[in-house]
Amino acid sequence: MRLHAFMSVIIVLFSGGSFAQGWLEYIDQSSFFSVNFPAEPVVREISHESTQGLIFPAQVYRSEGIRGDSYLVTVVDYTDAEAAHRERLDSTEAPDSPMSWLWDVRSSVAQAAWNLRKRGGEVTYDAWSDIERVEGHQLQITNLDGSRMFAGIYLHELRLYILEATVPMGLPPPGLFQQSLRFLDEGGKRVRYNLTSNGNITRIPGSYEYVGGDAEIVERSTE
Repeated sequence: MRLHAFMSVIIVLFSGGSFAQGWLEYIDQSSFFSVNFPAEPVVREISHESTQGLIFPAQVYRSEGIRGDSYLVTVVDYTDAEAAHRERLDSTEAPDSPMSWLWDVRSSVAQAAWNLRKRGGEVTYDAWSDIERVEGHQLQITNLDGSRMFAGIYLHELRLYILEATVPMGLPPPGLFQQSLRFLDEGGKRVRYNLTSNGNITRIPGSYEYVGGDAEIVERSTE
């Protein structure tokens, strides 16, 4: 599994009535995304098995709220998918089509949704979704203990982003987290799109905008 040699992270601490106290905007330049968390997440490296059984590097970001609520973002890195599939071409397990790497990546949203459904509980919402006109899928599942899990799954630039928030029974939906995912380009600018009727997307020009107005920005780098 390939580890990130260098990770650049920016944490934006919000002050103001529109954000719950202690919430922050977490920006990871190395994985090209930002999201709101109730506290700085713990990050760990994992391996992810694709639909066709190949192993890809991934990171899990986990943050805990103060009322038993929890928030996870999993980012799977498929940028080496074509090369990984090419290495299998001489194997008896090799797929028939040289484009199988693309099907493997494109099926990752459906695979992630299926894995979440398999955990059990009552599925109360299961539908297409988009953020910034990046297409994906949303799930809501009520667990046996009455807690609710809200998930969003999006594929952007050969990276799969899986957002999961679980809130105890009686707490409101985690909208501050659920709708906060932003995609970044290599320069750290926010990426937004227009979506046409035939499914094509074109990027909307413009620089990255912080959510929430006034903020204290803390930047750190970790080896």
